Amino acid sequence: MTIRRPDRPDRPGHPRRSVLRAGAVTGLGLLAAACARIPTSSPVQQQQVGSGVVQDAPYVQPRLPVQGAAPEEIVLGFVQAGVGPEDDYGVARQYLAPSARSSWDPTAGVTIYPAGMELEVVRTSDVSARLTVQALAQVDARGIRTVLGAPSSREIDMRLEKVDGQWRISSPPDGIFLSQAAFENLFTTARLYFLDPRAAHLVPDHRWFPVQQSAQKLLVQLGAGPSEVLAPAVRSAVPQLTELAEVTLAPGDDNTTQVELPRAIDDLPQSQRDRALAQIQTSLRTLRGLSSVRVSIGGVVVDLSAGDLSRPLPGHRPIGAGTTGIISLADITAGAGAAQLVPALADDVVSSPAIAQSGPLAAALAADGGTLVLASTNGSIPRRDAALGGALVAPRVDDAGYVWTSPVTSAGALLALSGSGSAADARVDAPWLAGRELRALDLSADATRLIVLSADESISRIDLCAVIRDAAGVPTELTSPITLHTELGDVTQVSWYDEIEVLVLGTAAQSGEQQVLVLNLLEGSEMMPAPRPGTLRVAGTAVSEVIWATTEGGALLRTNGTGWSSVDLPARDPSYY
Repeated sequence: MTIRRPDRPDRPGHPRRSVLRAGAVTGLGLLAAACARIPTSSPVQQQQVGSGVVQDAPYVQPRLPVQGAAPEEIVLGFVQAGVGPEDDYGVARQYLAPSARSSWDPTAGVTIYPAGMELEVVRTSDVSARLTVQALAQVDARGIRTVLGAPSSREIDMRLEKVDGQWRISSPPDGIFLSQAAFENLFTTARLYFLDPRAAHLVPDHRWFPVQQSAQKLLVQLGAGPSEVLAPAVRSAVPQLTELAEVTLAPGDDNTTQVELPRAIDDLPQSQRDRALAQIQTSLRTLRGLSSVRVSIGGVVVDLSAGDLSRPLPGHRPIGAGTTGIISLADITAGAGAAQLVPALADDVVSSPAIAQSGPLAAALAADGGTLVLASTNGSIPRRDAALGGALVAPRVDDAGYVWTSPVTSAGALLALSGSGSAADARVDAPWLAGRELRALDLSADATRLIVLSADESISRIDLCAVIRDAAGVPTELTSPITLHTELGDVTQVSWYDEIEVLVLGTAAQSGEQQVLVLNLLEGSEMMPAPRPGTLRVAGTAVSEVIWATTEGGALLRTNGTGWSSVDLPARDPSYY
């Protein structure tokens, strides 16, 4: 195993096949009234999309209804036909009564169930049947996926009627049903990039779109806006696009995909136009097969300069708490001392060091664990000791000039201390944390997305939310969080590993052994080398080739993906900036 480089959108390739990890579903009382499996593989073909072409779009042949099919078979065939989006799911509509064919909305969402699971359909009356499916996840009309904590049984009742002597469904549920394998073939991951309030960073929003309409869907959703967890914290310069036909695709002579945008983009004020194009370019390049994109309006290729906008990644410079305060863990060689990074803390015993990725602001916890010390790498910020009372969670520093922490026993708020002085400090309410034990928090490199690890009666929970700021970057509140699920039984530490990945330290649910994994917010998780027993903290980012760790016994360890080795250096609490 090797430590992975960051998942860069400009690199084409199929996503890892771990999009939804779930244990085998057993003990299902399949009544066998009518059971079949959805076909999930067939040759890859080139597909037409509107007036454009999508390369390598997978194709699975749906089946037309057969003469004389029973109601159970019609319901099952309708579900199976969800694999065929051609002609606006024309085959699936053949299973519907004429009154339902025009009203059924297949784009309303996707219910995903385990691959290999047989579907149960039971006739409940002369004119009705019930479909039972074990749902793993839901994808809504906007492409937002919700992974369920455990498979959830869903029962869907459908009414049928005779049409020219053949059974047809008169009350179909909106949306489609796909096995996990079929979903991974027919849908692709995407990242929609939105603007932070300072228009300094592009912030990713995670989506899943049908492969055959991925670019069109992406552009429409950029105009529609971000998901709920990000909505109050980011904005879009892309105007609302109501029709998929406003976007056309055509392969260029140099294998670069040309995307023709509607003239509404060109009519925007210059600054908004530049930002909209930056959003569009960066988002399109995350799609499978669209790593090289040329954008045109009215047939004229436009400049896709992102200006001052950045797509920041986690830091690559390792640090730790040593005998001279905050020290560098980079370029450590036998017998060489570690470089001291924060002069004001050179004589202090500190823990949990943190430094801003851009700017000199630094912070650490004092020896008592309840005092937060703010300083700087260049002496430009006066040292400040903030006694906040009680044990504090390890601080993190954002690029807007704030140090984030909280008492371990949460009062329903996080503290953001300003590097410019106490008058600018902010108390950011988080009522969903009230009474919980805070174990860790970390801000993404875009200073917008926040992960918080907390526990209640020893049951750990990872929450993802966004920081709402004003135009100057001052934090005012947090959005309502969503919960991230892992296969670990108890989690003790989390930190951002990449733009859409989180490094997690915890224990296995069954064995109780410590494990380290990288949780991808789109595609699942990947195990890293097993940590040494008693590991307290791990630190790593995808832009670095090394993961660091410290143990209860004070050992400093590192790995490049092939096992852990000891580092002869008196340091602890590794981190990156």
